[in-house]
Amino acid sequence: MTDTSNVDERPAQYVGLEHVGGEAICLDGVSYRYPDGPVALEDINLHVSTGSTLAVVGPNGAGKTTLLKIILGQLDGYTGRVRVMGMTPAQARRQGTVIGWVPQRPEVDWSFPATTRQVVRMGLVGKTGMLRRHARDDLDYVEHVLGVLKIASLADRTIGTLSGGQQQRAIVARALAPRPSILILDEPTVGVDEPGQMIFRELLDDIRRAFNVTPVIVSHDLRTALASCQRIACLNRRLHFHDAPENLDDAMLARVFHCTVDGLFSALGQTPPSGAADRPTP
Repeated sequence: MTDTSNVDERPAQYVGLEHVGGEAICLDGVSYRYPDGPVALEDINLHVSTGSTLAVVGPNGAGKTTLLKIILGQLDGYTGRVRVMGMTPAQARRQGTVIGWVPQRPEVDWSFPATTRQVVRMGLVGKTGMLRRHARDDLDYVEHVLGVLKIASLADRTIGTLSGGQQQRAIVARALAPRPSILILDEPTVGVDEPGQMIFRELLDDIRRAFNVTPVIVSHDLRTALASCQRIACLNRRLHFHDAPENLDDAMLARVFHCTVDGLFSALGQTPPSGAADRPTP
């Protein structure tokens, strides 16, 4: 767990602190303390506009996983108010078609002899039920998803024969199959090689437009966050920043991650963006 005792307590920089209507996700004054443990989240106010792309970044132990569990309806006992497409997280979870969820470590047996198409069709189970036949329209939609994510040519190959990046796109396709309003991706580029990461970054905007979905990405990959998302939220127990990526400066990153920008990118195995070394560090 990251030591947050010295975290700057100044208010976060926000765009749109008040409700403006049309938000996909709303958190108002949300706090959470684990039983007999530390405070994981403190007074989080986060409004995600429908159709926008949000990246949530922060160090290990910053509360990102706790935040996801609350939005997904997997964690109770928080204070404050949470709405997902106007519903409580529990209501949204029961719907089965509100949130598409791509976990960091998908529970997939890569050795199982299932084709890519079969894996993607598994995403329809929450919509149609375990023992019901899928509607023709839903099966056609799966083919559309395979095409947009550029894995249609791999549809008949067994999932275990795909590269890491191709497998990741198949898992994203599975999450998109039931036509969710929100797509949440937890560390979507972990374990994916650099060419695969580049392809995924390019696909993010296509995903948002083609599926009329609101993507929320939790990631240590700052290149994906800064280059591909319309809004970025910096979290370290509290929300320190929620604005457009171009307004995120070195001082804010240093406050959240407790190091310089160059040191942060080095720790993540990434090269600082062009010109970062020329900017003053705090």
